[in-house]
Amino acid sequence: MKIRIMATEDEAAQLIERLRQVVTVVESSEPYPNHRGDSVLVRVYVEARL
Repeated sequence: MKIRIMATEDEAAQLIERLRQVVTVVESSEPYPNHRGDSVLVRVYVEARL
């Protein structure tokens, strides 16, 4: 499955670590900055398997 995470960089990193505890994370991208105004959020793309 493919998952897009939109969060702060720290939150995204924490979530990926939690995901690794319950699914197999095949790949995760580097954080990409969101381009909406002065957002502090980033996007991270994760590919995971159950």
